[in-house]
Amino acid sequence: MIKAEWIADGVLKVVAPAKLQAADFDELAKHVDPIIGRKGQLRLLIDASRLTGWTDLAALENHAAFVKSHQQKVERIAVIAPHEWQHWLIGAIRLFLHPEIRVFRGDQEDEAVRWLKS
Repeated sequence: MIKAEWIADGVLKVVAPAKLQAADFDELAKHVDPIIGRKGQLRLLIDASRLTGWTDLAALENHAAFVKSHQQKVERIAVIAPHEWQHWLIGAIRLFLHPEIRVFRGDQEDEAVRWLKS
């Protein structure tokens, strides 16, 4: 299951499990929707260091639907991504998404947080 915690005002850290499930995005919406309602936008730190994929097609579809419905409300995304396929995927997705996205190595989390706060 996705874990989420507020690490700064308007900055949510999301830790992805090894396999994303369809229900993970309903849970994530419970964290982000109230802040979006109050502030209008937020910034995300996504720790994808354990992520290997999705449990099934429904999980991938829910992930895509969540991104589509929330992307205009996210100002910046910093992704901790150790796998080459993640860098490739983020590079491709970056072309279609509103938020500014940067990828960081696992040892660069402090740098990622500083970038999100700036």
